[in-house]
Amino acid sequence: MSAEVSDRLNALLLDHQAVAIVCKQALESVEGPAGVIFPPSYPGKTSDDGPTYNISTFGDGRNVCTIDSVQSQANRIETAFLQAPYRALVRAVSVKAQLADGEVKEIDVLQAPHRLADATLRFSDLRETAEEAFKAFRSAPSGIAKLSPMSLLLGAWDSRGTQSKIPRAFTSRIDAYNVHQLQRHALYSAALTSKEIGHEDSSSTLSKVGLDSAPSGPSPAGVVADGGVRRDSVLNLIALRQNCQTDLADQAPDALSAYIFGLGLVALTLQPEAFLRQGCLLVGAGPVEAVVRARDGSQTVFALTADEALAYAQAAAERFGVADLEPITAQFQPELIAEKETKGKAKKGAKEPAGA
Repeated sequence: MSAEVSDRLNALLLDHQAVAIVCKQALESVEGPAGVIFPPSYPGKTSDDGPTYNISTFGDGRNVCTIDSVQSQANRIETAFLQAPYRALVRAVSVKAQLADGEVKEIDVLQAPHRLADATLRFSDLRETAEEAFKAFRSAPSGIAKLSPMSLLLGAWDSRGTQSKIPRAFTSRIDAYNVHQLQRHALYSAALTSKEIGHEDSSSTLSKVGLDSAPSGPSPAGVVADGGVRRDSVLNLIALRQNCQTDLADQAPDALSAYIFGLGLVALTLQPEAFLRQGCLLVGAGPVEAVVRARDGSQTVFALTADEALAYAQAAAERFGVADLEPITAQFQPELIAEKETKGKAKKGAKEPAGA
């Protein structure tokens, strides 16, 4: 990475007028713009309702369908940091848990949906260290960064502990516009029926075990997006500076601010995961359009390659001392769950004193 690129990025981080870096990229089904895309499905309002898609409809008939939520995109980005060369940018912190069948499972903090506030850490021997980091967040955020830097970038809420909230500094989502929802019916035709094997009890069938034909439907069968599919990503510079306690009066960014900014630039330039789920294989349908938005609403073109973002992040990680941080392997402690449940029941059953 050239000194010119590094200086430009450092100046942007400390530019009070710069609010955010905003990226947009058109996507489409691998089958083409008219291809069917399967959004994530969610349970219906009642147990009798079938699965549904998250489609918001406006009064004029237009609609927006969620293809990948902010939370899902965050999880995909974190997963990318488990692989080289991004793995070296983040300290290795994990929790080992012995499962009921005797197997030992290791969960990296990058795999924990709630990051540093996740239950896997809260019920481990790392809980006190994590709590102290949350308590010190507003005055000394580097403690969070040494355990889970993605918490400073993608946000975290210690809702079951200190109540500390870390705002998201980076968000990304994929939406489809003006979609038409498809539905399908299906019929399984058995190769061997209950009648053929002499199981002729009219009150029961063997379709549940794969014998006898079984119809199904109607059920959601994807969408066709007349208005296209788009990935929108925002690196919120204000939230990032607040999370890192950045001093804009400095001549150069402090080590923590540059480090989290570098991780954000990598997240911003990463190509989105193409295979989101069965029936949803997306590819780029145009270049990434990136701009820096200022407080007065103006915007300037932002140009940065993935290699330049990685080089900046690597230099920032080295300055922050990531390589000097020893890996942490915590142990999951299931006895803490029983302790938590006991305290919860005691609190619920406690009665107010007379005259309270």
